[in-house]
Amino acid sequence: MVEINFFSDKKCGGMYPLNLGRCESTLHYGGRAIHDQWKEALDSAQSKRIILNSRILPTVDAIEIITLLEPNQQWIHKGELIAECEGVSEGYDAGINHSPTMLETPEDLFERCGEGLAEDLDRIQYSWRTRTLSEDERSAWTEAGVFVHGEMERIHLAPGAVVRNCTLNTEEGDIVVGPDAELMEGCRVRGPFLIGPMSQLKMGTLVYGPTSIGAHSKVGGELSNVVIHDYSNKAHGGFLGNSVIGSWCNLGAETSSSNLKNNYSEISVFNQENRTQDKRGRTFCGLLMGDHSKTAIHTAFNTATVVGAFCNVFGSATPKKHIPSFTWGGGESSEIHNLEKAIETARRVMLRRGVELSKDQEKEIGELYKASAIWHK
Repeated sequence: MVEINFFSDKKCGGMYPLNLGRCESTLHYGGRAIHDQWKEALDSAQSKRIILNSRILPTVDAIEIITLLEPNQQWIHKGELIAECEGVSEGYDAGINHSPTMLETPEDLFERCGEGLAEDLDRIQYSWRTRTLSEDERSAWTEAGVFVHGEMERIHLAPGAVVRNCTLNTEEGDIVVGPDAELMEGCRVRGPFLIGPMSQLKMGTLVYGPTSIGAHSKVGGELSNVVIHDYSNKAHGGFLGNSVIGSWCNLGAETSSSNLKNNYSEISVFNQENRTQDKRGRTFCGLLMGDHSKTAIHTAFNTATVVGAFCNVFGSATPKKHIPSFTWGGGESSEIHNLEKAIETARRVMLRRGVELSKDQEKEIGELYKASAIWHK
């Protein structure tokens, strides 16, 4: 059995706001958490203890390299520790001449979504015990109102998955419906696409891949290349494109985000380390939102808006392009959210899903609140 311990390095600040209050390894590469994929990928390796950089992605090459590490060997790239197999003595550089694939910015999560789904597909099929459809089932599915464009063999259904009368397109990638997940009537989905356990696509939802939806989420409207983490809802109309939404978020009806500037020029994204809007060579980027944040109905975000954790965004004006954590408002006027009320809301929201907010989590929220105070001065 392999024991894996993740650590955050000095470059993890670049993942703001998605890593607020959580380790980077809990973020979704494709449709599932990075740490879950690493655990399954290394499960068959001999008994050892591995230290992993929380930003390294479980690509085929990285898995092979780390599986072969011997006790005390380290994978170091450009002076940075990537992985180490712990032993009884001090670790040493194994001289591995390979560049790891690392998370650098939140945008990597939606840009690498399709790649992550493809890398994880075999593990998902094993872990979720999915059934892959076959060509000889096409007629039966068509009679049931499910029209498939592309290969039937690229559709994978986990136990309890429900697909109503929908249109599915697998020409560009696989479609995975997780355990007890549901695609309601009238959905139109283009792969690559994954919806996690106990989640729902509401009636008439339009999805352009690569897109992934985590567990226990309800999603509607229109999505294009979006990553939504566990326990978050966008249950009504509105457009999201090239976006990443954290966990325990709720987007009010008709919440939308621009993902392309009207002049088609290079976008700027907020850099929390130097408090500047930086150009990163991208033309597309929508909404980047941290955990436990929420929006009012008809909220309209500018291109590449960054929203911290525990925000409540509302108001008649367009929200600012950077909304710090624990913001109450976010448009023409805003103030810092009350900590006790923020915790109480989180507790109430989580209990609705049968999850209890622990004392340790409350303490972590308090620490995040203190760290966020600098943005509200």
